[in-house]
Amino acid sequence: MGGRKKRRKLILKPRPKIPKMFECPRCGKVAVTVEIKNGVASVKCGSCGLSDEFEVPPIFDAANAYAKFLDRYLEGKIEISKRVTTDSSEAEGESGSLPEELNG
Repeated sequence: MGGRKKRRKLILKPRPKIPKMFECPRCGKVAVTVEIKNGVASVKCGSCGLSDEFEVPPIFDAANAYAKFLDRYLEGKIEISKRVTTDSSEAEGESGSLPEELNG
């Protein structure tokens, strides 16, 4: 009279989630976002401004589009546009100085 056989508990493994942000191959920061609309992937780094747009098949997700972006970057197919920025030291010098009338 051994009693009832106990049912074994199922162990559920958490499913891996697709990341929303990726590492930039140029600046190394985790600031790359991927948007896929109408079969066109738009990949852009929020830190250095590296961006590219290319066509992707409908079965691609963000991770696949990022991998294609990374391949295109390493092959040299992405033209890197230089961002127009002003140095902070120059900007401070211009805005930080007082007009000559107030200096006395």
